[in-house]
Amino acid sequence: MKKITKKIIKNKRPTWDEYFLQIVESVGSRATCDKGGSGCVLAQENRIVSTGYIGSLSGLPHCNEVGHDMKSGNCMRTIHAEQNAITQALKFGLPLEGATMYCKTTPCPACAKMAKSLGVKRIVAKKS
Repeated sequence: MKKITKKIIKNKRPTWDEYFLQIVESVGSRATCDKGGSGCVLAQENRIVSTGYIGSLSGLPHCNEVGHDMKSGNCMRTIHAEQNAITQALKFGLPLEGATMYCKTTPCPACAKMAKSLGVKRIVAKKS
């Protein structure tokens, strides 16, 4: 009888940082302003706490529906993905102490300070 040998092919499993940065891309696809398309994931102990994407405040018209409200090169109709993720966590009473923030790009100074002041311990950006 012929012996059958199975070849085991192992897939490269992403690190936690790689995994959450991949999710950032998916979250960013929900953006309602084409000026950024950014997403953000807040995770604690390798579990997602909150997500956010660049877009208008809840209940207000979106850029992709009514156009941009540009001032000094920035769209005033939207909030940053990081702000959106943070406010969603706070809205539902989820503490961010010890969390990691995953972003498409390095957060602006205001978003970074807001995250740090709420206890976010690490910020990981796909692009700096």
